[in-house]
Amino acid sequence: DDRKMAVKKIFLNCLVIGLGSIVIGHLVMLLFGLAIPVIQVGGGIIICKTGLEWLSGKGTMNQKIMEVSDETMQKLYVEDVKSKLFYPISFPICLGPGSISVIFTLMANSSVRSNVLQSVANYVTIAVVIFLILLILYVLLMQGRLITRRLWNSGNLIINKLVAFITFCVCIQILVTGISKIFHLTIL
Repeated sequence: DDRKMAVKKIFLNCLVIGLGSIVIGHLVMLLFGLAIPVIQVGGGIIICKTGLEWLSGKGTMNQKIMEVSDETMQKLYVEDVKSKLFYPISFPICLGPGSISVIFTLMANSSVRSNVLQSVANYVTIAVVIFLILLILYVLLMQGRLITRRLWNSGNLIINKLVAFITFCVCIQILVTGISKIFHLTIL
């Protein structure tokens, strides 16, 4: 029951953050005078930091779950997790600044000046994709205990390192794209 409540809360938090980014994204960019390449570089740096932390093994929560076996400690751990459902679990772990920078970039590239209907259709498509990604996250979080039991520790470690490496590669791509746009380079 605690897991279901926590996963639903994470899903709703991330949905609000993602859809809120679409709604106020252009306003934030205009208010602060942010350009897409700058957002790409900033988001890329943040994703790099996260990827490096995952590669080095810092900040893993699964290890704590495996170590807690006593019922009293488990209850304390559940209360600790509940207090962290919005920050840092929903934001920035599940959907953070890197994801928001990707949403902002997609929005900026989806705007069609002469066709408002096409722009709205593009924004709706981005919202649907965010919802679908969060639905996948929901299913994975709901089945997390079953998945981790079947993979055992070595399987979990391999998957964590692969996800960390792919995350790091994505951040490098975002950084290179942003830097190439800032300096008008054709790197890729």
